[in-house]
Amino acid sequence: MSDKMPLSVTRRTILKAGGAIAATSLLAPAIVRNAWADEEPITLLTWETYHEPDWIAEWEAANGGVKIKPVVISSLDEVFAQLQSGAVKPDVVYSEASTAGRLKKAGQIGPFDISKVPNLANVLPGLNWKEPLSVDGTLMGIPLHWGTQPLQYNADQIKEPPTTWGDLWDETYKGKVTTFDDATVNLPMVALYVGAKDPFNLTEEEFKLVTEALRALRQQVRVVTRGFDDAATLYASGEALIGYCHNVAVVNSLKKKGVNSKYSLPKEGTPSWIEGTFVTPKGQRDIVYKFLNDTMSLPWQARFMKFSGSNGILTGADALKAGLTEEELQSTNVPDSEDPNFKDNLVFFREPEDVERRIQIWNDFLAGTL
Repeated sequence: MSDKMPLSVTRRTILKAGGAIAATSLLAPAIVRNAWADEEPITLLTWETYHEPDWIAEWEAANGGVKIKPVVISSLDEVFAQLQSGAVKPDVVYSEASTAGRLKKAGQIGPFDISKVPNLANVLPGLNWKEPLSVDGTLMGIPLHWGTQPLQYNADQIKEPPTTWGDLWDETYKGKVTTFDDATVNLPMVALYVGAKDPFNLTEEEFKLVTEALRALRQQVRVVTRGFDDAATLYASGEALIGYCHNVAVVNSLKKKGVNSKYSLPKEGTPSWIEGTFVTPKGQRDIVYKFLNDTMSLPWQARFMKFSGSNGILTGADALKAGLTEEELQSTNVPDSEDPNFKDNLVFFREPEDVERRIQIWNDFLAGTL
């Protein structure tokens, strides 16, 4: 199986973009709203910028006061830690598509009933989402958005756009490099850097190369960030110059602060993802599916794209029609996705050969004991 998934056609800014998008009416008939009055809250295991408080308040008011409880996480590792601990019992889990198999095996998610989400018609036609969000032929989720994990840099200090992941190991930038705390996402990048044939199915020799590269990278990294705010603060203060980008939302937020922040797609390939929306056994309720359908509407998706700088799931034409400006659209990967060279550079995440081994390597990296 190729490590590159076709994306033909066309995770999150920290600062709210100017200009409001007119929200679609989420109002339901009063009789339906009354029927939902006794519904349990909808608990979301979610990420920064996915479900802002004012969006949630608007939806709650329009849907009989049904409560939404977002629990915000900052890494894929944390998704599983929260679920395994039992501290959070969500109705909906937002997690990268390659985790679908693990989530299903753990009994954390159930089959997704797409008949209850007619707004799936808004998903851009060329996004191949059903295959990665299926397990053994059963569809387990739908896409919320998709994106890339590029190389981020301060363009005032680094004049030539970096072309290789190897720049993170350049001693010129020692102490000015960032990455973020996520084993699932970091190891594939390092595997691409060392030339692994398949970054999700490493040989013993490739595991050795990845471990050695991580040991060297630890000397370069000033801070392993946990959230978008952490990374944005470091780049805004000048403490960081280059790094593995947690999300392009960090770059977009820095631009709004006047920082000349940019990103590039290294020649070795750029880790890329489809964010899955999964429903737990507890969440198999009509009101949960109604909420998910509303989040796939043109106005909700365009507002999300405007706020976060995310690619969303809309075509460029639909995004513009729903309220994005041309400048806002250009800050996403959506216009790039018609370029064959862009598509060829994307390496979409898949379930790796040994999750626990990768997590242990990453924990040793964090502890400085590799």
